[in-house]
Amino acid sequence: IGNTLTLNYQADRNGTVTVTVTANSNGLTSDDVLTVTVVGVDDPPGAANAIADVNGTEDAPDSTIDLSNTFNDPDDDNASITKSATSSDTSLVTIALSGDVLILTYQADQNGAATVTVTATSNGQTVDDAFDVTVTAVDDAPVVGNALSDVSVNEDASDTSIDLSNVFDDVD
Repeated sequence: IGNTLTLNYQADRNGTVTVTVTANSNGLTSDDVLTVTVVGVDDPPGAANAIADVNGTEDAPDSTIDLSNTFNDPDDDNASITKSATSSDTSLVTIALSGDVLILTYQADQNGAATVTVTATSNGQTVDDAFDVTVTAVDDAPVVGNALSDVSVNEDASDTSIDLSNVFDDVD
């Protein structure tokens, strides 16, 4: 407009274009041509589909989360994105990765909350996606801690008292 040429670059686009600028004066024209080259840059991966928080119960079986569509790299093959993960509280939940599957293992007789952070790496650039894991306590049944010994007495024996205070254990 007027004496200003504005080049409007589009996000995540690169390439070369030839621009012709024409001047008009009293019916006469003059052209000038310039080449604009936008060089592509390596964009970092992004979290395309955030991982939802997880709620579980104490002593529950392992949970699995499919990470195959969690991250996206706009200028690289998503299959080449590598992933790693950490748990903020391994005494509550440990994590393992098997390909694109994240495995959450709940530790025995533990409850509380932890944050799991999954890191995606592509061409040396990273992005994190964190989610919360909440493990709810359950009432565990008591177990035999010290088994009772069998009793053998003669007929007409006097009563026998057995201390039961150390026989059973209850973790909660």
